[in-house]
Amino acid sequence: MIKMRRWNLIALALPLMGCGDGRTDEGSPRDAVVVDGSSTVWRISRAAHEAYREVDPKAVIVVDNHGTGGGFSRYLQGEVDIIDASRDAEPDEAEKAKAQGIEWERFVVGYDGITLVVNSGNTFATTLTVEQLRAIWSPDSKIKTWRDVDPSWPDRPIVLYSPDNDSGTFEYFTQAIVGRSKVQRDDVQQSSDDNTLVSGVAGDLGALGYFGFAYYAANQDKLRAVAVQNGSSAQPVAPSLQTIADKTYAPLSRPLYIFVKKSAARRPDVGRFLTFYLEHIDKLALTGGYNPPTETDKAANAARLVEIRGEAAPAPAAPTKKGP
Repeated sequence: MIKMRRWNLIALALPLMGCGDGRTDEGSPRDAVVVDGSSTVWRISRAAHEAYREVDPKAVIVVDNHGTGGGFSRYLQGEVDIIDASRDAEPDEAEKAKAQGIEWERFVVGYDGITLVVNSGNTFATTLTVEQLRAIWSPDSKIKTWRDVDPSWPDRPIVLYSPDNDSGTFEYFTQAIVGRSKVQRDDVQQSSDDNTLVSGVAGDLGALGYFGFAYYAANQDKLRAVAVQNGSSAQPVAPSLQTIADKTYAPLSRPLYIFVKKSAARRPDVGRFLTFYLEHIDKLALTGGYNPPTETDKAANAARLVEIRGEAAPAPAAPTKKGP
């Protein structure tokens, strides 16, 4: 068991809002730090915000989750400093940013495994092969019941749940399973809110859905994860922090990123928050429910941080425990 400081205990049910009056001691307004994008990475950024509140209570941090695509869209409109991204930037997003003269830097902030889940009352679908998943989710799928997947399973309708089209999880899953990004069958119940997907699967005996591992881990009393068999000769592998870290949970393990506007990072409030975020990323990723970056990732992050800020800026000190 990893022992964490008080600010690193999971406080993810707390509302996320700016702290204090947003002004410096001299009375001038503070510079807001705006973060938006992936609902998966949002859990890490929210943990960063909660921790940073104890270091700088007057900092104005706004963290939202309009999906990875939504985060990039707002970024290109000049509304966002940091993008939470559960996939890499797409070529057209990079081209649009370049055309506007907007430069960013990418940082790895953790690792996730997109998790297939069924209702806890489903006792038969313990494993699904990638081929079965492709047959279920493809746009031309003929599968309507669980028996269509395996003749030994019940003749019960399958009801599918997934993130919406702005989600990086949706894009990654469809590319990995269907073979084409942003393509799946039409009769899927979609939502931008992972908790809505959790509730949908938990309340539907015939349900099958997918989302980031942390949302499954927080709801294991309501859901059951399905092991994935990646190839006819492979062993089925269930998602866990260990199998995601060692990449045996394939093909649905993936890195998680933040993209930071270079000009924003040089603003003092953004730079201080970013430095704190990256200096404490191991604990923040675990608090969010994901694997931390590797040592190689963290070394690359540190080098990029120096480059993006234009100086070797030390991180704010971690908060000390208050009280007995």
